[in-house]
Amino acid sequence: MKRKIEFKKLVDLKTVIVILFVFVCMAVFSFLPTKDTFQEVVLGFFALLILPLFFIKMVLKEKVCNFGFQIKSWKGGFWFLPLSFLVAALAGYVVFEYTSFKDNYFLGNFSFTKDFWYLFTYEFLVVNFFVLLYEVFFRGFVMFYFDKKFGANSIFIQFLFFIFFLFVLGKLDLNNIFYIVTSFLAGMIAYKSRSLVYSYFFSIITLIVADIIYLKLTR
Repeated sequence: MKRKIEFKKLVDLKTVIVILFVFVCMAVFSFLPTKDTFQEVVLGFFALLILPLFFIKMVLKEKVCNFGFQIKSWKGGFWFLPLSFLVAALAGYVVFEYTSFKDNYFLGNFSFTKDFWYLFTYEFLVVNFFVLLYEVFFRGFVMFYFDKKFGANSIFIQFLFFIFFLFVLGKLDLNNIFYIVTSFLAGMIAYKSRSLVYSYFFSIITLIVADIIYLKLTR
């Protein structure tokens, strides 16, 4: 009986509404049609950034700083970064050496990667933008909401939501392995620092370096 009462306290009506809203945001991004990358960026901006911020302010009536939009504990974020980069490097080694990643990664099929400036534009506009969206939505909105009720388990919760998100998009594959790896590690960084700043820099650096290493090894 005691466990049931505690569970009710954890999963209340507000939490159910938040979970449904998370699914709505992911559905909007996943199922509304887009013709090109620009439309996908605009849709992502609306579904994964504008809607969550609106929900935080108007429905939850909380400050956005409570969802990682702050630099609070620089020690918690900064000193956890080296360990996270090490884990990401080890994961990258396994992926490059023991999977078919090098043969199937989507960047290998794009001619623009031969031109430094086109590659620069892609990495710092497209990749950078989606990294920011994922940090705000999954590490910020999702994780920091569930942190209030589930503590460190919120790291796993946001990770599971992200895995489900990729599954719905049909992108749960090796092409997105580094997004998957950084999702979990970035969650730990954001949780430790209470800020999205360090998790964002970790994610974008990891993904860009992984792409550069891939291109160096395959060209």
